[in-house]
Order: sequence, then structure tokens, then C-alpha cells
Amino acid sequence: MVHGLTLIFDEREHAQQCLRVMKKSGTTAKLSVDPTLISEEMVFGTINQLRACVDAASPEDDEDDEALMLASGILNHEEEAFSRIISAVEEDGGRSLCLSGDAPLSEEDEAAHLEDAARLIVYEAKGLIKAEEGVISLQKSIEPGDLEVAVPAPLLLFPSHEDLVEANLTAERIVSSEMVYSVSTGIDIIFCDDPSELIGLLEECQPEEESFVAFLEQFFLFLTLAEEVVSAIQQGAASVSEVAGTLPSKLISLDEEVYPIRFSLDEEMVSHMVDALRSAGKIAGKDGRLKVR
Repeated sequence: MVHGLTLIFDEREHAQQCLRVMKKSGTTAKLSVDPTLISEEMVFGTINQLRACVDAASPEDDEDDEALMLASGILNHEEEAFSRIISAVEEDGGRSLCLSGDAPLSEEDEAAHLEDAARLIVYEAKGLIKAEEGVISLQKSIEPGDLEVAVPAPLLLFPSHEDLVEANLTAERIVSSEMVYSVSTGIDIIFCDDPSELIGLLEECQPEEESFVAFLEQFFLFLTLAEEVVSAIQQGAASVSEVAGTLPSKLISLDEEVYPIRFSLDEEMVSHMVDALRSAGKIAGKDGRLKVR
């Protein structure tokens, strides 16, 4: 497997779909499942306490100002959501918070509904509401500013221990787990019948965006390298050493909008490509007697 020709997925189903697409195209592929731990530093307190922390912070640059603005936005959002949800609970037992009708929701509306559902669980755990038989009742009344919430510590410019104590806030590093699904393939993927179609099918598998961008770059570079190695052999290079020595002398301009490419590779990398081309039936012969089929 070649490092870089790997796609990352959040869901096993999408990774398995990608694996099937790759194998159907005739390329080798392997699915790996790796557990990872993710940590995030959070500051806990009431909305009023955290707002006071924002106001007391001393930003040093534009990035600090932006972080504090984001923190204020989170607090405002949570305060507005609390007021809206509690009003709905008082008015009709929270029935107006439930989805109604068969019309499909937009992604934004669906995300907002899931956020409200998560808030209801938190509010119930805090003893503020109680849900029974589809009806939500208010158990404890508090002012919105007294609701306890959490804000990422970076957005509060990482308050010191002394600042936390003075503001009656607490901080924790929350560690959660996540399964990462990755599908790796080899150089042979560039020899599929229709690269454009394959890339389109892989994109439909919903890989993590950053990994997909890196994958496309590797795919494009290996495809270009394969063409240049074949070209070098056509022009008389008969060994891996000769091919590796020829590549740096050529500047490849494929698009006026991007910088041209110059390959400066060690012989081991060129040897890998020669082996892949030979396996794909593009070239023949042992080292020193390479020829294009």
C-alpha cells in the first residue's frame, strides 16, 4: 500500500461501500478500523459567569477577538434556546417542539431539531424538566443566565486556574472515543478503466474531505508519473536508474493555471512505479531491458 492513497471515513458503512467500489474497479484495497481518543478542554459555569469571563478577558490580537466573539455567540445561542424551549414547555408541554407532518426537513432544520433534543436530555438531567408519556413538565424555574453550560477553553483564551477560581468556573479535559475507518489502495488504482468515473464513485462514498483532497493529489501525481516513466522508456531509457536520471530534466506543464511539475525521485520510488507498470501490462522486460508494450 502507498501512503497517501488512503481515504478516511466517519462511518463503517461508507468505508465498506468505498472498498466495494475499489475492488469492483479491479484495484487492491484494504479497510482498517482504528480507535482514537479525542480530547477537548472545556470551561463550565453559568451563562452569566461565562459571559463575565468573556468580558474580563484581555485579547492580544484579532484571533483572540474572534475567539471571544465565538464564545459570546455560543452563550447567546444557548440562552435563546433555553428561553424558547422552556416557553414551549410551559405553553403546551413541549408538543410544539416535536416534528409534525411528512415534509422532509432541510439539513439545517434537522440539525436544529437534534440540538433541541439533546438540550432536553441535558435539562432533564439537571432536574429542570421531566418528560412523561410524551408530555414535558417544568420541575424547576431558573433565569436563563443561571443555566449551566460549557464553552471550549480556547474560545475563552485558556483562563488560568486563578481566573477560574475567581470567576467560580471549573475546567476539564473531556476525552471521548472515536472509530476511524480508512480504506487504502495501491498504485494499481491508476490503471483502472475509467479514472474519472472511479473518482466520482469514491466521492459518493462520502470520505472525509481532507483525506479525499490528499487522495486526489496522490492519484493525479501517480497517474502523471506513470505516463512520464512510459515516455522515458519509449525514448530509450532501459533501466530504473536511467529512468530516474531522465525525469528531473523534464518540466511538465499540464495547465496554465497551476505550476508545472518536475519529478525528482529516488530510484526506489521509480522502481515501485516500474513494477506497477509491468504488472499492469504497460511495459515489459527486466531492469536494463525495459520496453513499452
